[in-house]
Amino acid sequence: IPSMTFELGDIAKGLDHPDESFDLIICKKTLDIILCGASSVADARKTIRECFRLLNKDHGVLVILSSAKPEDRAVFFEQDNWTGVMNIKLPSKDDGHERKGHEKKKVESYAYILYKQQRSQTEM
Repeated sequence: IPSMTFELGDIAKGLDHPDESFDLIICKKTLDIILCGASSVADARKTIRECFRLLNKDHGVLVILSSAKPEDRAVFFEQDNWTGVMNIKLPSKDDGHERKGHEKKKVESYAYILYKQQRSQTEM
C-alpha cells in the first residue's frame, strides 16, 4: 500500500512542489470555501491554475467535490488547457437539510473531474 503525506498550505499562493508532481488532486469543498473569501474569484482561479501546474501532464486528474451547480463552476475550468471535464451530480442520502427556523432545503452535491493529459500533435 502506498503511503500518504498530508501537508498544510495555501494553494492560491502556490505550493512548494515542482511542476507535474502529482497524479491526483482531490479538493473536497475547497473551491466552495475559497469562493466565500474576500478575493474569492481571483483566488479560485489561482487555485485551479496551481492544480493544473502540479498535475502530471500525461495522466493528471483533479477531482473537485462541490455544492455548486456546473453553470456556477464551469468558468473556473475554462482557463487552463484541460483535456476533459466531467460533471457528475451525486446522489443524496436524504430529501433535504433542515435548520431550526428555516425551510427544508434540498442539498445537492457535484463531482467535477478534470483531466490533464498530453495532447498529440494532431489534436493541437
